[in-house]
Amino acid sequence: MSRWAEAFAALSGGADTLDTMRHSDDQPAKVSRNVNSVTAARAKPPIRATDCTAANWGEVETQRAAIGERVGNTPRDWAAGFARLDPEGPPADVPSQRWLAFIDDCRRFLDGNFAAKAAALGWGAFDVFGCHRERPFARIDQAGMLWLLNGDRLIALSENTATIETKAGARQTWRRKPNGPGRALPWELVAGNHD
Repeated sequence: MSRWAEAFAALSGGADTLDTMRHSDDQPAKVSRNVNSVTAARAKPPIRATDCTAANWGEVETQRAAIGERVGNTPRDWAAGFARLDPEGPPADVPSQRWLAFIDDCRRFLDGNFAAKAAALGWGAFDVFGCHRERPFARIDQAGMLWLLNGDRLIALSENTATIETKAGARQTWRRKPNGPGRALPWELVAGNHD
């Protein structure tokens, strides 16, 4: 169990009340369906990074953000946003399996040392998590760095680039983009209808 999952489980009163991610190199990410107390917290309207005040949050979101900041040296709004991602509610054009992979990539990023390094280098939430508001999966030109991982491994960050190593060992460079109109953060998006 990751540090995030352990911390959230302790907060929630046990691992059975928490969405936990399981990932291995030969299996896609899977999500447990035991989400009783967490689902109730996620039923609230999405919180924008600019609305991160105690008055706009429930106790669960506030505590998770604080844990994320403490455990992973993660900026508070990144931890809070991650806590609001619903594995069972992908945005409209994002396939369910790809959404689960994105959430797992976010978890690994926040669990490791790269979140603190990205913040120290001046990366913002849109650089890391951002996506197109209407077509988050299709509009790769609007995608933040984590949307491109898809289970691959982040190996280096600089002020303006991320180096990603694919499962086959190839290395790709992703460059930060200016934040343009039509972009959103994934926790601001409304879940779509997936059959």
